Amino acid sequence: MEVKRMLFKKRTVLASLFLLAAITVLAGCNVEERSAEVNKDDTVKKYDLVWFDYLNSDSNEGAPPVKVAYMDKDKVKTKTFKDYTEDVVDIEEPYIKIKNNEVFIYRPPYLKYVQDPVEGKVKEKQVQQGSGHK
Repeated sequence: MEVKRMLFKKRTVLASLFLLAAITVLAGCNVEERSAEVNKDDTVKKYDLVWFDYLNSDSNEGAPPVKVAYMDKDKVKTKTFKDYTEDVVDIEEPYIKIKNNEVFIYRPPYLKYVQDPVEGKVKEKQVQQGSGHK
């Protein structure tokens, strides 16, 4: 009887883990599909991204809200969003799309490993002094 209980517990745990993994994969696909759908939708307006920042605090449960600054008619506007999707894509200039109360952020990677070397000459150099230097 004890062996049957152990097998039942083992099967239950394995089934739960499988179900949790399946839900995680499906949830990720849903976000990617929504982001791709919004990116292809020409009716959703595209804005140039100026900057964005995560607003961390102790009271946030789940993902933190994000504050976004973007260009709208040659003016910088800022807005905070609770729902957002961030896509790292191979582009030069970052942009956002806003649909309802959700922002979709499309940005290049922070580091590109295959970049052309930077060449140039230093025209002016300033040495900054620390706050303790008199």
